[in-house]
Amino acid sequence: MDQITKDKTLEKITKAENILIAVFQDTGIDGLAAGLALYLSCQKLSKNVSIIGKSPTVKDGTLLYGVDKIGQSQGTANLAVVVQDAVESVDKVTYFLEENKLKIVIHPFPGSKGLSQDKISFEQVPAKPDLIFAIGFKSSEDLIKVITREQNLDSSTYIVNVSVEQVNQKFAQINFSNPESASVCEVTAQFIQDLALPVDEDIAYNLFTGISQSTESFSPAKCTQNSFQIAAWLIKFGAGRASLASESKSASIPKQSSQQFTPPTPNPVITSQSVYNFQNQSNLQNALQTPISQNDDKMPQVPFDITPLEEVERQKTSEKDWLKPPKIYRGSKSFDREN
Repeated sequence: MDQITKDKTLEKITKAENILIAVFQDTGIDGLAAGLALYLSCQKLSKNVSIIGKSPTVKDGTLLYGVDKIGQSQGTANLAVVVQDAVESVDKVTYFLEENKLKIVIHPFPGSKGLSQDKISFEQVPAKPDLIFAIGFKSSEDLIKVITREQNLDSSTYIVNVSVEQVNQKFAQINFSNPESASVCEVTAQFIQDLALPVDEDIAYNLFTGISQSTESFSPAKCTQNSFQIAAWLIKFGAGRASLASESKSASIPKQSSQQFTPPTPNPVITSQSVYNFQNQSNLQNALQTPISQNDDKMPQVPFDITPLEEVERQKTSEKDWLKPPKIYRGSKSFDREN
């Protein structure tokens, strides 16, 4: 945005009393997040601001700040007299002043029964805006569809169109667009940054959420270098400190199960050695499980074959002597002693 356009836009924002933000329904949650961010920013400038657009789904409504303000008239509003079946019963309407009272006269068609009081009601309608921010619109026809009769466009209404695509039809005094941007929120954030409009945690979070939704959580295939630069700028202004940011973070973390992990029981591996000693081990287990009487001084006998120490020594001595020449076997008892 050049300096002349920036100064002109800031002048219009400063002088405007009533500001309308219109969001094109085809932009989805991205456009709605951008519109609500601009709405909250204008509120910080103490402006009478209203926003119109398609109401979000319940799921999308929990992701953004200010969704309850969509379609509501803020600040100055006009009072409208609503007459049911007016086409069939009302001929004309006149008014006149009687002292300090304004009287509105509804004239019925000649020969008709006229109007009853239950056919008449009152409602608040938004005042004619001095400035309109059009979010994501491509033509004046699309904008007229969402503008009410009381907000009818004329040459005195200053329109600023904020969109990704460049529009061929010039219906706004200012067209702020960037075809290389990944989302409407990215363009809106750049617009707020260039004009130095107010930004807080809620505004930053709305814009960050819109960019994240449009880029599939900042997928590299969907983002540009500017997307990450704008996201960093929004983080700097507190997008991560917003209360909705904490709620979305806690909701994305899966709850851990309270059940303790039980490791699987390994299958026993039986070797030839364990099979060979199975009977002895079984006997040993039975012996260990046998209760010991307090009056019994004897220890339980373990059913193993135990080789006496003397026999072991004899076998070692015999083995050494057998290897020495002459190889004469010597038994444990002498058979050559004299009788």
